[in-house]
Amino acid sequence: MSGRRRYERFQPAQPWDGRLRVLQDVMVQLEPAGRLVAFGHLPGVVGEVVRLDLSGGGHTISLDVRVGESRPVIVDGGVRHRLSFDVVGPSVSGEHEAIGARGV
Repeated sequence: MSGRRRYERFQPAQPWDGRLRVLQDVMVQLEPAGRLVAFGHLPGVVGEVVRLDLSGGGHTISLDVRVGESRPVIVDGGVRHRLSFDVVGPSVSGEHEAIGARGV
């Protein structure tokens, strides 16, 4: 049959372990209740811990945050995703996926 593979497939004996780093520009706001809210193009996974890099005014801070909510919203006529975060603590380099943020 045409289109069939002619070579052997393989599977690693030990599963690979790795990290994925995905940078995304988001707009971040601080709610009156103290919760961070970000608006971006991609949805979040509720319960997932991510690194949020905040920069503005010449300063940058990194926070580990847990996604508390992710829902689509309309912003300026386009669909964005509203993510609310609970701050877990200051970031420990290299432990979590990253969502980059410009401007606070």
